[in-house]
Amino acid sequence: MEEKKDTRGGRRPGAGRPKGVTKPYKAFSVKLPVEYIDKIKNAADRHGLSVSKFIQEAVDRFDG
Repeated sequence: MEEKKDTRGGRRPGAGRPKGVTKPYKAFSVKLPVEYIDKIKNAADRHGLSVSKFIQEAVDRFDG
C-alpha cells in the first residue's frame, strides 16, 4: 500500500517576518474622523507607501 505524505502544517515559504526587520513593532490604534482615514490612505497610495510607512515618515518629518 502506498503511503501518502501529509502536506498540512509545518513551514511555508514566505511565511513569517521579513529578514532584516530588527526593530520591535507593536500594533497601535487611533480614532479619527472617516475623512482623515480616507486622506491618509489616499496620500499613502499616492506616495507608493503602506499606511504604516506613510505615518512613520510623517512623524519623522514633524519630529525632526
